[in-house]
Amino acid sequence: MRSGDTAAAITVVGIGMNGELSPAAQAAVATAALLAGGTRQLALFPGGDAARFDFTGRMKELRPLLERTLAAGRACVVLASGDPLFFGIGSFLARHFRPPDIRFVPSPTAVTEAFARVGLAWEDAEILSVHGRPMADVAAALDRAGKVALLTDETNTPAAIGAVLGDRDGTAWVCERLGADDERVRELPLRDLAGIEADPLNVVILVGPRRPRATIPHTPDDAFEKKMPRKGLITKREVRTLSLAALGVTRGDVCWDIGAGSGAVAIEMALLGAARVCAIEKNADGCEIVRQNVASFATPQVEVVHAKAPDGLAALPDPDRVFVGGSGGNMGDLVALLLARLRPGGRLVVNVATIENLGECVAALKIAGAPWELTQVAIARSAPILDLTRLEALNPIWIVSASAPAPGSAAAPSPTEPA
Repeated sequence: MRSGDTAAAITVVGIGMNGELSPAAQAAVATAALLAGGTRQLALFPGGDAARFDFTGRMKELRPLLERTLAAGRACVVLASGDPLFFGIGSFLARHFRPPDIRFVPSPTAVTEAFARVGLAWEDAEILSVHGRPMADVAAALDRAGKVALLTDETNTPAAIGAVLGDRDGTAWVCERLGADDERVRELPLRDLAGIEADPLNVVILVGPRRPRATIPHTPDDAFEKKMPRKGLITKREVRTLSLAALGVTRGDVCWDIGAGSGAVAIEMALLGAARVCAIEKNADGCEIVRQNVASFATPQVEVVHAKAPDGLAALPDPDRVFVGGSGGNMGDLVALLLARLRPGGRLVVNVATIENLGECVAALKIAGAPWELTQVAIARSAPILDLTRLEALNPIWIVSASAPAPGSAAAPSPTEPA
């Protein structure tokens, strides 16, 4: 794309809460040959000689239109709200156009205005948008920062946010229709947020105790609901920690937990920042236990799938990380399928308790040509005996960790050396 001069550049104008524009924004709108925006933004600028394009529901047409207008040497203005580079259309445009072809003229954002209304500093706040996005990180963000602002939508409402957060201490402010004559700001206990009705145009501010989580998860087994009797279907804490380390979950990952049991691994994947976690569990009562734990840990990004793998996997998004806690007696075929579904750079970790399943797992990895390594874990925990202490052994577990095979990989004759 040519460099062009300022007069022929795209100007992305952020409109203030009351429809006000800075002098630079006013000048850009006055001289534009093309005015593009959503229906609400365009209605603020009736009349004028500029061609108009309403991109509501037509975003795919915007970029080619701007390119054609630039090539013709005509000035373009794209209308947005607040700061276009703050959860706005500016992020999309900045990926495709660079200065001097594009410039941004921001106004204060709705978040800026909300913090001003309630009189809180916000340099230490986490800002999240749940506008058209899952509410995956709300609870974790509040625990990390103790102060969060949320841009909402008609699905992820203040009440829905309150339902995810549950009965926890803190204060919420719901700031509705900021800048309008009928704007309203309400302060209430955070635990009452789930019962509130609010105008769809709102910003929510949450303040509560900071409860930062450890970088390496090591949640006690007793923190999770488990299927009883016996000792509960749960990957034991020490094995869970080592397995999660081998998986290397990163923020934004899509993860599967197969044979979820109590859902402990799935939940800790979510707490590590996974954007979506599919907890696959064959038992209906087990699925209910996973749901209870998901609610308890406020991890709505964990989706419970009632199925016996590989059934139910075809409809799920390809994963970055897969944990297998139970194979349902189909280890070899399951491992082959999972390797085929892993995204490039993905990781597979399998916990194995029997020699037979270990053999099937390793054979499948070799056939696929997947780099793999094996660790045997034998753990003993302290237990009281009278007024003394003894050690009580847990069942030994093999942790098999593997990477997605490279395309066209030949069979691997031996495991890779551990890192």
